Amino acid sequence: MVDSLWLVIALLLLAVESVVLVLLLTLRQETPRADARETRTEYLQPNYNEVAGFRLAAYPDNEIIIPQRYWLIEREVAEVDFVIVPGRAMSLRAARSGAMREPVNLTVNGYERSEQYEIDGLTVTQKQNAGRYTSVSWTRDGFDYILYSQKPEMNMISGLAVPFIVNARAEEA
Repeated sequence: MVDSLWLVIALLLLAVESVVLVLLLTLRQETPRADARETRTEYLQPNYNEVAGFRLAAYPDNEIIIPQRYWLIEREVAEVDFVIVPGRAMSLRAARSGAMREPVNLTVNGYERSEQYEIDGLTVTQKQNAGRYTSVSWTRDGFDYILYSQKPEMNMISGLAVPFIVNARAEEA
């Protein structure tokens, strides 16, 4: 009799545990983690028409600014990685206005300095941490852009912002 009582208690506890587990799994709201890695797909060209409905139609490409890799992030943000001669790197992101995702590593600790100025008739926002992350952002023709570098040289972004802002263009499919 005592053995059957223990068996019933064990089964009841197992049933309660199962119900709690099912409730936790079904009622849990999925929230994106700030440190979650982005889903990236590499492309041979910056043409994301089939997935995202737009392409990068123009961007700097010369002997100093050399496009290296083309990405689509989370199926909505285009990114081009550039080699800046000699031996530096920058990336350009473009997305429809309101869909931009700032690189997580740029925003984790905030920025020490932020300023706005005008280039080519556009309001440009530059944010930076001394000697570390720097970004320049602007909006043109329904697309948001971010030019950033994780290890910039002094004034590198400021010096190269103009060719990117003047020449970078995304367009609908």
